[in-house]
Amino acid sequence: MALAQIDQHPDLPFLINDADNHFVEPRDLYVNYVDPRWRHKAVTFEADEQGRWVGVFGGRPSRLNQAVAMVAADDETAAQVAARAVPTAGDENQMKPGQSNIHSPGMLLSQLNPYRNLTDAERIDLIAYFRDQEESWGNRDLRLALMDSQGIGAALMFPNQVLSLEYEFADDVDGIYANTRAYNRWINEEIGWGYLNRLFLPAYVSLADPDEAATEVELVLSQGATVIQIISGHVHGGRHNTRGGRSMADPVYDGFWARINEAGARVVTHLGATDYQKYGADWSEDPEDVLGDFDALQWVLYWGDRPAMETVAAMVLHNLFGRFPNVKVCLSEQGTVWLPYILRKMDHAFLMGRGAKWGPKLDRRPSDIFRDHFIVAPFPEENVARVVEAVGIEPIVFGSDFPHSEGLPFPALYATTQLKAMSDADIKTIMCDNLARFLNIEPASGGVGD
Repeated sequence: MALAQIDQHPDLPFLINDADNHFVEPRDLYVNYVDPRWRHKAVTFEADEQGRWVGVFGGRPSRLNQAVAMVAADDETAAQVAARAVPTAGDENQMKPGQSNIHSPGMLLSQLNPYRNLTDAERIDLIAYFRDQEESWGNRDLRLALMDSQGIGAALMFPNQVLSLEYEFADDVDGIYANTRAYNRWINEEIGWGYLNRLFLPAYVSLADPDEAATEVELVLSQGATVIQIISGHVHGGRHNTRGGRSMADPVYDGFWARINEAGARVVTHLGATDYQKYGADWSEDPEDVLGDFDALQWVLYWGDRPAMETVAAMVLHNLFGRFPNVKVCLSEQGTVWLPYILRKMDHAFLMGRGAKWGPKLDRRPSDIFRDHFIVAPFPEENVARVVEAVGIEPIVFGSDFPHSEGLPFPALYATTQLKAMSDADIKTIMCDNLARFLNIEPASGGVGD
């Protein structure tokens, strides 16, 4: 039976700390927690003709055609998902991120795909197992019990719809802040900041308006937030440049960063919708396409790697850390294949005598600044040894991306597959200690079910 593999978790001598997990926010969050004067801008969800709950953003349909993700609700739908649960390399008809809201954890993985080598009946059983878990994905106490069964001590828990708010409300800055503040109120009142030092849901702060950003970060820090999330890639261009962008290290945001620096809070970014596809207009591509429609060139150039590279380059080369030395940043679900390249390129610029635009002169190689201020989670099936060779082991953390289709539902297996050539000490460093240090928590000993 498919469920037999659940009993085959390696029992690690420590609890995993997960830098890329997801907590499913309720559909009525925004209506319930938005400031009443902005209720007309609250995100809502309406059922379409296919029965999908599709987001409506301030009265406008989702530009991403975004629907609430869910596990197959019945065996008939599960059978359809099971038939596509193991992608075939090069098959243009295989399911891709952004194309369907019906999913099951791990189904878009390759070698670590939990459905591989299972019969159709066993795949359906495994999908049913995840269906039974689904309530826990958005329930604080049930989620802690699930984490116990997975051998997870603490996790950064990222949202779903919030990650696309700045793209969906691009020209409506008031809509961005109305809904991100509603999300932060929900965390503060219903979940808690860093609940039991285990559930770390970051406060989301948009930089679309420098003054609003400084006000919001001061509020959430006063409530006890210790982790702040900003968008990956260039930040919003502001009220008078809604289709443009700015560096997050621009001195116009110094008020925002000063509060984080003083508090010793941590900063995270995560893969999400950006407007980078607008640059495709220069390459004969449609600048209005979204992830589900991307062809190969659009996906390679505009999804994930480029926003991550530019985030790192801007923070380092615009000298954010020279001005705010206590700032530490985690890059979640953005992979690492781009990292050796951008570090070499930044070091080359430094050695050529090219200086920072703002602040004092860079006092050391950019690659050393990166190691002091960043941690990064490889994608589950990336070559970890390759990035460790380039940057060392201290910046590398584990990220499961659970419960997404590209995520690892049984995270302890990562130690015996992707990290199997490493020493026990290095495995613990990546899967436990580095994120614990970032979050200022103590690493926990134990194993699955403890």
